Amino acid sequence: MHSDLHRYLIVAAGLTIALAPALTSGQMGDIARPIESKELKCLVCKASMAEMELAASKVDPNKKVEVGDYRLDTTGESKKKKKILYAKSEMYLTEMMETVCDRMDDYAKARYKKNGRAVVMKMMTDGGMNPDMANVNFVQEGDLNKTLKHLCLEIVENYDEDIIRMFQEEVVKDTDIRLCSQVAKYCKDQPLDDEYEYEESEESRDEL
Repeated sequence: MHSDLHRYLIVAAGLTIALAPALTSGQMGDIARPIESKELKCLVCKASMAEMELAASKVDPNKKVEVGDYRLDTTGESKKKKKILYAKSEMYLTEMMETVCDRMDDYAKARYKKNGRAVVMKMMTDGGMNPDMANVNFVQEGDLNKTLKHLCLEIVENYDEDIIRMFQEEVVKDTDIRLCSQVAKYCKDQPLDDEYEYEESEESRDEL
């Protein structure tokens, strides 16, 4: 485990050293124009939620933890104590939110060369360097990725209860769209609402 961590640190350090001069000299292509603050917050929100979904998916699905009221009743028995999935526990989810923003150090602001679309790109994937890096121009800013981490912390702090509620649901899906578009209003895209579409189609048929 220590050797894997050591190898990761070496790769990450090498990436930082290699990327920094490229960002300032334009060696990776033309320097991309800055990303507007509202759009950047949307991108960071989605990336943060994606990282949380990834982290939660890696938790042992059989691992459980005892939760509830540990006070004793009149018979000396603990009441309201039950076991739930560890990945659904407030203890785990709080810990996950406290660490997720550190992962923004692995991201950089960029725009796709083909269409100029803004992105916060994860530079390291499970397989090594992200091959999609060749398709973007990076945004040249003095802070590199400090803004990303700051925005992530702001999002988690403002919407921690919503995040916990979403991840405690039986099926965790579309958290990026649900939080970033529906709750926080950072993004414009909306999820497909199957129930609404079904009701609408029934109503449409009645009108025919």
